[in-house]
Amino acid sequence: MKLKNFLTILPLAVATMSASAETTAAENKEKISTFNFSTEVSRTVDKDLMQASVYSRKSGKSLPELKKSVSLNLNRVLEEAKKYPNIEVQAEGLTNNVNYNSKGNIDGWETTGSINLKSKDFEAMAAVLESLGKDVAISYIDFSVSPEKMASLEDEMTLEIIRKFQHKADIIQKGLGAKKYKLSNINIQTPNVGDGNHPYYRQERMYAMAAAPKMSESNPMEQIPLEAGKTTISASASGNVEFE
Repeated sequence: MKLKNFLTILPLAVATMSASAETTAAENKEKISTFNFSTEVSRTVDKDLMQASVYSRKSGKSLPELKKSVSLNLNRVLEEAKKYPNIEVQAEGLTNNVNYNSKGNIDGWETTGSINLKSKDFEAMAAVLESLGKDVAISYIDFSVSPEKMASLEDEMTLEIIRKFQHKADIIQKGLGAKKYKLSNINIQTPNVGDGNHPYYRQERMYAMAAAPKMSESNPMEQIPLEAGKTTISASASGNVEFE
């Protein structure tokens, strides 16, 4: 074959090979099936953290006397809480509000102070709340899942949701008769510390003062639900899977 004829045929051969490769790539692309699906896992767990807020509120004419009285009431709570090392205590300080009469003149003051308590030791928390007396009240009691327990659950559930997602992909692969698959754009939603922290008991009133007449006859804490209960924690995964 002459060189001139060979050079004429060569571009045609290259073009034919290129067209063949493009056809093969297109055929392979047509053979790829893309599925988008999601999976979810859930755990029902005990709420292991108890939080409570208590407060003292006094009204009167002398602001210094009110501040002193409220501070003394809250200091008694702090001293009682110190008996239990497992209780985390946070004092919120005092707030003072002016009371006005019908003529718009200052008629007195109202001083309020509060303390937040938090612990996994429910018995210790109950003991402190039982000792409040008539001048300190419960603002709310809240049961939730502790950050430590939530972190442990997050690790466990992340592994579980990944295994479940892969298992679902295996089932689809088997159903399609596909040779292989590839995961892409996987989004994993795991529980966080805020999940499941809804108040179990929350009541804004001077509970201890209202119950004071009965304190000598019965335990006022018997009237407050101290069962933490359970909550459901969920994790999910979603994404695309390409099957060939």
